Amino acid sequence: MNWYKVLENAFEIAENQVMEAKAGGRTIALSKVNGVICALGGECSHEGGPLGKGDIENGHLVCPWHGWEFDPCTGKDVYNPARGVESFAVEVRGDGVYVEV
Repeated sequence: MNWYKVLENAFEIAENQVMEAKAGGRTIALSKVNGVICALGGECSHEGGPLGKGDIENGHLVCPWHGWEFDPCTGKDVYNPARGVESFAVEVRGDGVYVEV
């Protein structure tokens, strides 16, 4: 696993925002909830919807295709924690935000 810089600083992502980023050749869904930046795999486990184009609703990352809901930091499906999407470690450093992929 390697660390990849995905943002120049933590202020590039607003509270309750979701955005796509590239890290190690993968598409990542970045989000900020309660001041914490989290990173998940960019494809919904249901039918591959683009999670980085989703929304934060009630603290959950919601897939824009069919409304599946995930914990934005752990990737667990809100209604069935046995399934979900991959989550990645995030570090906010002095020179940017990094994701370990």
